[in-house]
Amino acid sequence: MTAPKVGFVGLGAMGSRMAARLLERGYDVVVHNRTREREAPLVALGARSADSPADLAEAADVVLGCLLHDAAVEEVYCGPRGLVAGSRPDQVFVEHATFSPTLARHVAEALEARGASFVDAPVSGGPEGAAAGTLTVMAGGSDSALAQAVGVIDAYAARLLRVGPVGAGLTLKLVNQLLVTCHVAAAAEAERLLGALDVAPEVAAEVLTASWGDSTMLRRMITRRAGDESGPSQATIGGLREPQRLLAELLAGHGLDAPVTASATQLFDAACAQGRGSDDLVDLLSGAGA
Repeated sequence: MTAPKVGFVGLGAMGSRMAARLLERGYDVVVHNRTREREAPLVALGARSADSPADLAEAADVVLGCLLHDAAVEEVYCGPRGLVAGSRPDQVFVEHATFSPTLARHVAEALEARGASFVDAPVSGGPEGAAAGTLTVMAGGSDSALAQAVGVIDAYAARLLRVGPVGAGLTLKLVNQLLVTCHVAAAAEAERLLGALDVAPEVAAEVLTASWGDSTMLRRMITRRAGDESGPSQATIGGLREPQRLLAELLAGHGLDAPVTASATQLFDAACAQGRGSDDLVDLLSGAGA
């Protein structure tokens, strides 16, 4: 079978790496980004550039996105020259952003009215996972829509799981973000305590990563500290604020309290108030008092 032509919108820290892996796999890729300068590195790798989301949709069979937030999704999909305007019957659109499940259902309805399908497919694994092709994708949509895109998604994901109908992938992603929020805060507190103790860092790392206290965030913190990584980050404190807002809405909608999450979120609020929103997640408590 002929490989589908692939469109990709949203070329930030995640999307640019996902699109690059598609090019490495030999796909014919057309790209578009609202900040047009971000298209250049992908074009240099062999992608073609589209002048608008509608133009991109018209040129592709499978359209992928990794946009920033609700406002970006609304604009890129539903704007005058948006993806919906360029869609056609039997196309599938897959959005990897973390955004409102309600908006996902709205976008799906708009595409379905034109004979196309939509899958919300948020990811976990960060920029590192996108570059390595090891992302986990949690998808909401029909089996048939997902079947159209699974071969393409395989270029950058190691796991692809259908959670349920449109919006289901996003709700599960918000549960994931609840855990990430709490794990980042716990790992940061543990690191600060270790700094006050007479325990060799390498011994602490070996014990903790083999214990029930292990977590991906703890391992990430240890790895970054061991490599003395302090440069610009693509997994930032501020990057979790929008998912945390959506999570708060989801919890409130179900009448649920989450005191641990609320306390951890306050640490993110404080860090952003101190102007540290662009700092790496492992630095959550770096500016906090002793």
